[in-house]
Amino acid sequence: MKVIAAMRDTDDHHWLKQGSTSSAEVKKTYDDWAAGYGDSMADWDYRAPTQAAAYLRAEMPPASRILDAGCGTGLTGAALRAAGFTGAIDGIDLSPSSLKVAEKRSVYRALDVANLQALPLPIADDSYDALICIGVMTYVSDTEGVLREFARVTRSGGRVLVTQRDDLFHSRAYGQTFKALAEIFSEITITDPQPYLPDNPDFGVAIKVIYAMMTVA
Repeated sequence: MKVIAAMRDTDDHHWLKQGSTSSAEVKKTYDDWAAGYGDSMADWDYRAPTQAAAYLRAEMPPASRILDAGCGTGLTGAALRAAGFTGAIDGIDLSPSSLKVAEKRSVYRALDVANLQALPLPIADDSYDALICIGVMTYVSDTEGVLREFARVTRSGGRVLVTQRDDLFHSRAYGQTFKALAEIFSEITITDPQPYLPDNPDFGVAIKVIYAMMTVA
């Protein structure tokens, strides 16, 4: 943890590759980074929000109610609007500082602090037509638990779209997890690994991203 903190202080963000699952560490990291996060992502050619929004728009109508789980500073919310979504978009995130930046984008109906490792979420069953979780599962230790929770708050026939780094997708046995969730999701589509942060020196071509689209049973 001391090494991660030291790296954060130098503003080089090498700690991203480690993928901490400590909620306290992740919260501090993203609170500290909130103001400069968008610039960093632009410098690294971060493509996941735009690509994910396009995948979801191909499956869901424009007026869909969407939860952006782990919305951060609102890059995915902005991408959803740019993709043509016109319905209510709500965002939740662990970092209050990030939510303040997201609010300035004026794309969300509501923004609330929530911890994806403290379940259940304070959200009613079947509240959304779709849920999107981009660049967040790296920091979540209980993959099966959070995916079950995502299904709970999404209506039957709705879509849940998440991303995971390709290295962690395999080391955390996502294939086995999806098999265990066969009664929760009627269909699961998994992409090939795609560019994630191609201009980041620690990711580049070495670490890519996988998109998983699930239909709630």
